[in-house]
Amino acid sequence: MKKVFSSLMALGLATTLTACGGSTDSATTSTDSTEENKAEETTDEKVDENADDKAEEENKEDDKAADNAEGEEDAESQAELENFEAQTSDDTLVIGSAEFSGDFFEGWQNSAYDAAIRKLLGIEGSNGFKTMIVDENGEWLANSAVLEGEPETTDNEDGSKTYTFKIKPGLKWSDGEELTSDDYIFYSLLFTHPEFMPLTGSVNPGDLFGKGNEAYHSGESDTFEAVEKIDDHTFSYTIDAEQLPYYYEKYLAARSAFPMHAVTENLAISEDGKKLVAKDGYQPSEEEVQKYKDSVQEQIDRANEEFKEVEEPAADASDNEKASYEEAKKANDEKIADLQEKLDGDVDPTEQLIEQAMLNVYNEYRTAPSVVAGPYKFDEYNNNMVKLSLNQEYQGNFKGEKATIPNIIVQYVNRNIAVDLLENGDIDVWQQEAEGGKIDKMKAAEEAGKIKLNSFERNGYGSLNFLTDRGTTQYKEVRQAIAHLMDRNTFVQSFAGGYGVVTNGAYGLSQWMYQDRGADLEGNPEFTNYQLNIDTANELLDNSPYKFEADGTTPWDRAKAEEAFNADAEGFDYYRYDENGEKLVVNQYGSEESPITGLMNSQLPVNAKQAGMEYNITAGSFPTLQEYYVFPEEDAEYTAFSMAQQFDEVYDPWGQYHSEGNDNKSRTNDPKADELTVKLRQTPPEEREQYLDNWEEFQLWYNDYLPQIPLYSNLFHTGYTPRVEGFELNTPSWGIEDQINGVSLK
Repeated sequence: MKKVFSSLMALGLATTLTACGGSTDSATTSTDSTEENKAEETTDEKVDENADDKAEEENKEDDKAADNAEGEEDAESQAELENFEAQTSDDTLVIGSAEFSGDFFEGWQNSAYDAAIRKLLGIEGSNGFKTMIVDENGEWLANSAVLEGEPETTDNEDGSKTYTFKIKPGLKWSDGEELTSDDYIFYSLLFTHPEFMPLTGSVNPGDLFGKGNEAYHSGESDTFEAVEKIDDHTFSYTIDAEQLPYYYEKYLAARSAFPMHAVTENLAISEDGKKLVAKDGYQPSEEEVQKYKDSVQEQIDRANEEFKEVEEPAADASDNEKASYEEAKKANDEKIADLQEKLDGDVDPTEQLIEQAMLNVYNEYRTAPSVVAGPYKFDEYNNNMVKLSLNQEYQGNFKGEKATIPNIIVQYVNRNIAVDLLENGDIDVWQQEAEGGKIDKMKAAEEAGKIKLNSFERNGYGSLNFLTDRGTTQYKEVRQAIAHLMDRNTFVQSFAGGYGVVTNGAYGLSQWMYQDRGADLEGNPEFTNYQLNIDTANELLDNSPYKFEADGTTPWDRAKAEEAFNADAEGFDYYRYDENGEKLVVNQYGSEESPITGLMNSQLPVNAKQAGMEYNITAGSFPTLQEYYVFPEEDAEYTAFSMAQQFDEVYDPWGQYHSEGNDNKSRTNDPKADELTVKLRQTPPEEREQYLDNWEEFQLWYNDYLPQIPLYSNLFHTGYTPRVEGFELNTPSWGIEDQINGVSLK
């Protein structure tokens, strides 16, 4: 049964997704070759010889094919290098980038590469109008570029906490309009509005932490209790008592501003700041009314089309399937009824204006943000190139620095030629290189004086992510078995060289928790270091539903599997099944640009056969990967995804692994995870050791439940040309886009 869950998911507060292909070092773990040895011992000499001969021929063919493919790739890269049109000039900084989506506002396609552009525009990060920001060390602090001193705080009797912010007068958006309290309040009201996600398809849930969020976000109330307007330059925000204590409390107080005037002319903030209202005297024109009605009709049509994809369960379907269908049908019917009521009734001016503002964000602002807060303003995006120019209204960052480089180009470049382009001076910056061979090449270029180089430990990790509520990966034993079908140390050596380490938990090398407690955690006997071991994989699968032959009754036999594999590995067809005759198949989707996808493909399909598992890997575009991962169908074809996790300064896995988490793309639903993620996030800010204890406990759960298989964390290297000055410091919180105000061209 297929279901469409568009707009039900929200992207994470703590992580940014990227295509897996970035980091790890050589942990001194040994590969278990017991299975290979055992296979040789249990087959007769003639079969063994034939198998060896056949394998040798296959290897020769594979090597030949690999050489040919590599040669073709090299030729393509050389041609691309020769045809590259350099954009560098005396007044332009060119930043090379991996693939970005063209969404310049959070909520749709969201990757680390998109975020870098947004930071230059001040839409995200420390260079805009956010009330609380992070410095180069990842420490949260009040944004002195925006605020008149520290915010005032009040502990309320109901357990909530109110922050009162006073904005400096005279701060302006890029079009010259003054920043006011309304812009901060508008952000909370518009993006938390119950219609925003369904109407725009956004995965941005808005403000999750404010007092009264549930009532406002559900539509129960048209006022948002959390926000209050005091005057044009003063407003307050109240964190809901249920969110407190919170270890990263200052993060909750980080309020964003949005240029309200850029998406609406006639919408206003109520006098108390708690709701959106039409400006006094506004009446929609006939054209505006018709436009609104057309929009409502489009929503009805879209809802009906989406529900057509929901397959009515067969007569012999399970009660759960039938109940799920009826629930989906009821929800759709209610949605249609509400929309029809809007269509048939009089147009409410405020409703019409709110909807139009939302559509303006979706149709216009997100792809061409005309008004921004940061050091640079948006000029154009085409041909995989974003052009930015100095924002003359920008008054500097919290350090008192102000950008001086007239123009910036962020340009997509093929990873295979990025270092060459950097050496040639065709691009000025190439960030966060993780591949060992390319890092070595960058170091050689540095020694030759062609480039400069800095590095930092990664605040994240590469991973294989699962859907844990459907398909064969819903079973923990299957996920754990897959972890034992990979030699992750080979990934580290092959991809990252000597610049990374194998990891077994949800952490990166630079995170303070890992630096404080990583050794203790990894020394805990309950903390599994997953290594290649096909025997262990088979033991795990024997405890899963997939322990039968195709008839669903005869126990699957390891000896038969060994014989079949050694006789004809390529034509192997002795797989595991459950009692219903369903084969153990795992389909993985990975980015075609990621070398990790290729490394997995060299190991998992062949190793999986020896455990009776059919494992298939498909490579495609990262946006397609995100679509499969974020919005899976009930009978999803793909339930495994090669990804990378990039944490920001807030470590809060509640969003990812709590059953009600806003970023629970793995669909984890485990009472222990619910308990531990709440316990971790609600540690009082002053209780550092308690937070670390809770962090260790969560990591033990993650290591066992395995919603992801962590692969590696590594040392990122960033290269830049000698004409770039002021970029000597590089941290997980402080890339070129974060410190652009202190960077110049000579």
